[in-house]
Amino acid sequence: MGSKLFAVIRREYLQQVRTKAFWIATFLIPSLGLGLIFIQVALSRTLVAKGRIGVVDLSGRLYEPLVAEYNARPTDDEPEKPKKAEDTKSPEAKKPKVTTQLDLFRVDATPETLPEVRRRLNADVQRERIKAYIVLTPQTLVTGAAEWRAQSVKAEIVMREQIANYLSRAATKERLRDRGVDPKVYDAARLRVDLEAHEAKEIESGESGRNVGMNIAISATFFFLIYISIFVYGATIMRGVLEEKNNRIVEVIVSSVKPTTLMLGKILGIGLVGLTQYAVWAVLALGIALPGVASVAGMGEGLPHIPVATIGAFVLFFLLGYFLYSSLYAALSAPFNTEQEAQQFVMIPGMMLILTSTTWFFAFNQPNGTLATVLSFFPFTAPLMMFMRISVQTPPLWQIATSVALLVATIVAVAWFAGRIYRVGILMYGKKPTLPEIFRWARRAD
Repeated sequence: MGSKLFAVIRREYLQQVRTKAFWIATFLIPSLGLGLIFIQVALSRTLVAKGRIGVVDLSGRLYEPLVAEYNARPTDDEPEKPKKAEDTKSPEAKKPKVTTQLDLFRVDATPETLPEVRRRLNADVQRERIKAYIVLTPQTLVTGAAEWRAQSVKAEIVMREQIANYLSRAATKERLRDRGVDPKVYDAARLRVDLEAHEAKEIESGESGRNVGMNIAISATFFFLIYISIFVYGATIMRGVLEEKNNRIVEVIVSSVKPTTLMLGKILGIGLVGLTQYAVWAVLALGIALPGVASVAGMGEGLPHIPVATIGAFVLFFLLGYFLYSSLYAALSAPFNTEQEAQQFVMIPGMMLILTSTTWFFAFNQPNGTLATVLSFFPFTAPLMMFMRISVQTPPLWQIATSVALLVATIVAVAWFAGRIYRVGILMYGKKPTLPEIFRWARRAD
């Protein structure tokens, strides 16, 4: 059996890696990822908010202070102040630069004429003569409530937030003036506080909140790699089974190889294809991390440090999840003749993956919460959920061991069940079987 199994594995592996599509996808996916990074870096360096903004100031006190705050903003042609070494490490220094090119103009109105003025300004916004307009009332100085009108509440978010910041400073200074405080005190005392995230342990030299955040982002990327890989390679197994069955190739193969051996070889061979693809991507990532390459890619500080435990957990749970779901994909596709027929049953295990993907953020936010803990023990969601918990906040060792043990036991049971279905279904043609019939095949004696 060993030599025949190896022959099937070798056939499935070489059949995939020798195709142009495999290598095109292997290099195209990271290339597209790098391209998106380049575009994001280029766009994030400068966000431009520009347009004509009408200001209806019914309070009579905020238009001039608003314009003064806008004119006092730092501009591109102003020389930058020399930065201290610690300033370049602050979160504020890493934020994208926002340039505003606004034309703020006063719109005369009174409470009585406001409805007519509003209709005229609404028409100007719809005809794109102006970007938006603001309505300020005496209550703005009391509660901070102001009105923003634009074509869409979902558009021009950068512009709206910038104007809100200018208005906040202008209104605060007016309130200080009412209390007899020099508004310059506000500028001198104003301080932005940023919370830098660290774990509650001794922090290694050079570790920062940014690196912690980047590592969590990498963990989320690994999470979705496992999720997508199970779907992609599971679909590859399903299409391979159906193709061999429809071409009647399988009838020749099973004359010399047992159906269960064929199924196992197909699963192992395509699994090695996935690992090969990840190995190529790892080599490319190491190449990007070389001196000089990261800076060209827009990542001046290089790639973030990825804990070895995260990489190990990724490989472990990718393999466990792949073997679990690929066995189901192979078994549930064997009884059918077309991909459309098989999809109806294949979506049953697929729904488990979709459930995990819709709840990953809750596990990300509370990795030791009840939801994340329960899903990390349930075998069909454990490959994704336990990996997320390990990468965000490592759970107790007994929980990891229990999850892995349950997964292995489930894989053995599913493989046994899948093998008994596969051996019958792979040679069945014609009528589409029902679910009770499929379960009867599993109970049938050899």
